[in-house]
Amino acid sequence: NSNTNGIQTNASLVILNGKVITVNKTFSIAEAVAVRNDKIVAVGLNQDIKMWAGRDTETIDLKGKTMLPGINDTHAHMTDWSSSRPPLALDVHFPNVNSIADIIKMVNLKYKETKKGEWIQGAGWDEGYLEECRADPKRLPKKEDLDTAAPDVPVAIYEYSHHRMWVNSKALELAGITKDTPDPVGSRIGRNPDTGEPDGLLYEKAPLLVSALIPPMTKEQVKNGLLSGMSELNSLGITSFTDGAVNRDLWAFYNDVFNDSFDNGKWTCRVNLLLTLTGSGSSNTPMIGSPEDIEEALNYIGCRHNFGSEWLRIAGAKIGADGISPLKTGWMYKEYEGGGLGGLVVKGHNVEEQEQNLREMISLLHKNRFQVGIHSCGERSIEVCYDQFIKCLKEDPWDARHYCIHCDFAMPETIKKVGEFCRQNVNKLGMNVQSSIRWTIANLMVNVVGPKRAAYVWPLRAMLDAGIRVTDSSDAPVTYPNFLHGIHAAVLRESKATGDVIGAEQSITVREAVMNYTINSAWQDHQESIKGSIEVGKLADFCVLDRDILNIEPHSIKDLRNVMTIVGGRVVYAAEKT
Repeated sequence: NSNTNGIQTNASLVILNGKVITVNKTFSIAEAVAVRNDKIVAVGLNQDIKMWAGRDTETIDLKGKTMLPGINDTHAHMTDWSSSRPPLALDVHFPNVNSIADIIKMVNLKYKETKKGEWIQGAGWDEGYLEECRADPKRLPKKEDLDTAAPDVPVAIYEYSHHRMWVNSKALELAGITKDTPDPVGSRIGRNPDTGEPDGLLYEKAPLLVSALIPPMTKEQVKNGLLSGMSELNSLGITSFTDGAVNRDLWAFYNDVFNDSFDNGKWTCRVNLLLTLTGSGSSNTPMIGSPEDIEEALNYIGCRHNFGSEWLRIAGAKIGADGISPLKTGWMYKEYEGGGLGGLVVKGHNVEEQEQNLREMISLLHKNRFQVGIHSCGERSIEVCYDQFIKCLKEDPWDARHYCIHCDFAMPETIKKVGEFCRQNVNKLGMNVQSSIRWTIANLMVNVVGPKRAAYVWPLRAMLDAGIRVTDSSDAPVTYPNFLHGIHAAVLRESKATGDVIGAEQSITVREAVMNYTINSAWQDHQESIKGSIEVGKLADFCVLDRDILNIEPHSIKDLRNVMTIVGGRVVYAAEKT
């Protein structure tokens, strides 16, 4: 271990006695790794790697534990997630709450300490896990529930998907929402069927009528939330993430937050950003966009894809095509149970004009060298997006790696077409899925689209067999960003609520699921040459599991524990001394 001048070049870190899943081209298993500064310099057997140790080398003994490349969550809203948790907001995800009654108690406790003029905020409720709704599927949360807990303080609680908001009467009053308020374009105000009065549920863009009134958090609050969130992500083995839509109206705000926290050496995750170039609103909700929005934004953006460093980079742009399938707003060819085809969340007087505008938005971004990530859930919107991706790449080929986010109902015909294009062209396309969401809503989807179509949702087996690069992600705060939940769900295709297997034919292997969170995710980031696998020359980003994920009984995957995370050769999380 010396260079040509005979100067000793020991490793700064040596990791021994592990099962090292390299995720290289042969998916080989090693025992040990040597790191110098932030890069991997050797991978192999213990006896070979020990030779890299010198007097000042740090040594970690894994004692048989399993090490993977650092996990890359390729679609989440981490800036939202980190600021939508206590103490800034109520966490009403299952299993924190099991009923509407539980939420009422939580809101009432917060109400007792809330000052006049302040808002009570929260996120995470899911009717599929609320006892009252499970007992009576027609029973939904309503404003009266929250009125009992907080009669004179406005309350706004996002559903787990952030495509629906539950508010009380005070919030409706402040927003001026009455039975005479028209539904926003592409959205809906929930109403009492008998009286027409708002019932307290706001869908898709309608929550903006309320959220616009909520005082924004300070930069200090957001910065502290971001750093706290990174720390928690590290505890889960996550070393990189893509923030899937940084709101155009908040670019300057987050520029200050990111710069201040990064310049102070506080970051422990590598951040990939998709910029929202269309309207305003929550970054976790599809924007009502138009080609004019894109053209205007392009006038003052001084970067394109792959702009930045290993720590912070601009990947491309995010646009929204449609709504979400659980709310029957994803754009379909075949009707949902009970009727309806959903639709696009793109400006236009009719569906033909909306589709044309969507295609033009994709073309503008492609022409201007932005990788495009499109929120697309319904079978029809997915087909339109990939058809336009392929058209753009044939006319103007470059290494874009465009992808749809979610891809719930990607049809066999669409998957086949995308797969054939990927096999025949150097310029590939990806599909980004969220297995942990499917795990959460598997039973709900049976009611939304019927049992046969529900079994097909997120057809990972078909995608991989077609030769498409698949990446998996949490969509946090929609689900908790634990990648082990996603692997568990992708392998078993079970329902979290009941354990029922729904769509076993679309299951994938543990090995494939691991690749979707590591090397495939690095590919989506255009960074497979520097991360995503444990190979010489790549970044020293690792996570360590307490047991062997490749050989454990699949039902125990969700119970595995990350016990150590290393980013750039530095231990950023350790559950115990190793």
